[in-house]
Amino acid sequence: VVLVLDDAHRLGEARARYIDSIKAALHGVTATSRTLHVVLVGQRSGLPDGAAFAPVRVETVSVNPLPFRSAVPHLPGSRPQDRLRAYGIFGGIPRVLATLDTGVSIGTNVRRLLLNQVGTLAEAGSTWIEQDVQTPARYFAIMSVLSHGETDWSAVHAGVADLTQSGQVAPYLNRLSELGLIRARRPLDALPQSRSSRYAITDPFLAFWFRFVLPYRYAANREAESEYYARSVRPAIDRHIDSVFPEICRQHMAYDAIETLGAAAREGGSLWGGDCDLPISGILTSGAAFYGVCHWLSPRASDAPLEQVDRNMRETRYGFGRQRRIRLVF
Repeated sequence: VVLVLDDAHRLGEARARYIDSIKAALHGVTATSRTLHVVLVGQRSGLPDGAAFAPVRVETVSVNPLPFRSAVPHLPGSRPQDRLRAYGIFGGIPRVLATLDTGVSIGTNVRRLLLNQVGTLAEAGSTWIEQDVQTPARYFAIMSVLSHGETDWSAVHAGVADLTQSGQVAPYLNRLSELGLIRARRPLDALPQSRSSRYAITDPFLAFWFRFVLPYRYAANREAESEYYARSVRPAIDRHIDSVFPEICRQHMAYDAIETLGAAAREGGSLWGGDCDLPISGILTSGAAFYGVCHWLSPRASDAPLEQVDRNMRETRYGFGRQRRIRLVF
């Protein structure tokens, strides 16, 4: 038997003592041979703690944002490239996807949900941070830097004006990582003592919100949402998608490569350092190594994609000596 309680963070606000009733039901089930699972869905900061249900064992399950393929049915757009654009804007967080109207365009969803003053998602980015941290301005500054794409420690530090020493940014990055809002990655060939890391926002929606919505909401002379979208958002959408496209490609290798390559990724990620920068790399379950580049915007004529892959492969020892090495262009 499974009991799912949505908006469980509001249990404490209810007049009736629902927690005591639920606890009594749980204890009743433990006296039988039946198994009852209780799933609490809600904001992490407001969920009842495990002590409320003792001595029942409590486990926390973190549901990550959906990958592109899983999010497709909830995204506006009829063509594959439109769905990719929509994912690059709205991402895979289920509560964000639930607000979308697939019957209208991407632009209409952005204007209605994000730019309209009373839009359902208009305050989402700031609200999700403010409920869990103090001094949100510094967190906003870090998220704004990362909204333009994955970058390293020094670039993040440079984006927070009042943090004079590089080490001061660490607690903020750690807290954002604990909240699941950002992630840190290391190159696949990093040595144990290597400190090489890149930081990125975990879901495209938050990257879009901090890149485009935050400046609009705090603008001194805010223009109409339709004008702001036409002037500042729509012309920059493809540059934004270009910054999140590598992660979508890594998702493909992690979940869907078996459809195109006949094997799933056993290990996947990126390679960088020195003269090597390959956003897509790893080893398939077939034993083959793969190396790839990805371009949402058209590559420059002087930088042919396959030549780009070959040039970077010569600069890394990762996968060297494997019988099969696959070049990929997304």
